[in-house]
Amino acid sequence: MADSPDRRERLLWTVAIFAFVTTDAVGFQLRGALLPSIEDSFEVSQALLGLVATAGTLGFVASVLVVGLVAGRIDIYRALLGSAAVVAVGAVLTGIAPVFLVFLAALFLRGVATGPFRALDRAVLGHLYPDGRARIFNRYALVWAAGAAAGPLVVTAALAAGNWRFAYGVVAVGFALSVVLLARLDLPESVAAERELTLDDLREVLRKPAVAGTVGVLVFNGGIEGTLFTWLPYFAGRQLPAAEANLVLSVFLAAYVPGRLAYSYLADRTGRTLDIVLVTLTLTMPALLATIYLASGRWLFVAVFALGLVISATFPTLSAFGMNAAPEYSGPVNALTTSAGYVGIALVPPLVGLLAEQVGLRTALGILPVLLAAMLVVAGVTRVYQARRGAPT
Repeated sequence: MADSPDRRERLLWTVAIFAFVTTDAVGFQLRGALLPSIEDSFEVSQALLGLVATAGTLGFVASVLVVGLVAGRIDIYRALLGSAAVVAVGAVLTGIAPVFLVFLAALFLRGVATGPFRALDRAVLGHLYPDGRARIFNRYALVWAAGAAAGPLVVTAALAAGNWRFAYGVVAVGFALSVVLLARLDLPESVAAERELTLDDLREVLRKPAVAGTVGVLVFNGGIEGTLFTWLPYFAGRQLPAAEANLVLSVFLAAYVPGRLAYSYLADRTGRTLDIVLVTLTLTMPALLATIYLASGRWLFVAVFALGLVISATFPTLSAFGMNAAPEYSGPVNALTTSAGYVGIALVPPLVGLLAEQVGLRTALGILPVLLAAMLVVAGVTRVYQARRGAPT
């Protein structure tokens, strides 16, 4: 994109996508922080409260996978615009839901509607920045982390203003901003390079070591991150006052911002995305062990910040690595990597909860170092395959 108008169009597309992703991250982190308020407002049991996370996640994973796999056959621009518009409406419905069943239905609608945007947004960015995918994906993940860290603050502000529902009003405004920006844009010509995907093509893509390895690592990574998102505040509450324990997750997420900024720079300068992931995963092990078994009191904040700093590299950097292996199928690869992460998020936290009832939470969290070791094995095997083929690492 050599001329100024093309550069301006690329910038506006980036801003529109980042605005949506930031808002989506805020909304994602509202759910846990708002559970006490939701419980009081709708007078539901803790067992039913568990459906809050499920309602949004199930529809999201299904729609991400379906839309991503047919990315070459649909009108990508209309899918993005329609997705953002319906999500904005879903946020409004969530905030005004009169009963718990309607609240869950609104969350499900938002999850389904969010899927098309998240299935396609990184594919669009990959075409806009073909020579800097690792850099732009880390920055994409950086703005997600910034939004996620802001989620609990939005809840605090809404409660201070007198009603938890105001938080969803803020989210609706953020999504509406993306709709306004997208409505003024045209789809970049480079995105038209997205090819249709047949079942044979899908098998061919998954047979690529870079893609298969990426998907495998990201399932485990989603399990680790999802468990920390869910259980870290509860774990911290066993050793810190409630007010301080609530800040532990925010500190963990805040570390993603400088971490992903640094990795976007390193990936862009070195081009060795898989090597960066192997190094950071190795460094993640002592930080994870310290968080679970060694750190206590105020030192827990130090441990979780270090943990967030190193684990933050995995998802965006590996996503770029996988997409570089099949750039003509960037939409399907994006769908596979995103779905892989959310499969881990959906499966591992409930497993930890079941184990915690039997053996205690600290012991149950011992599954996380095992998952991390599996990540290192899969990433290492992928590295060997790539090196033998003379492919990028």
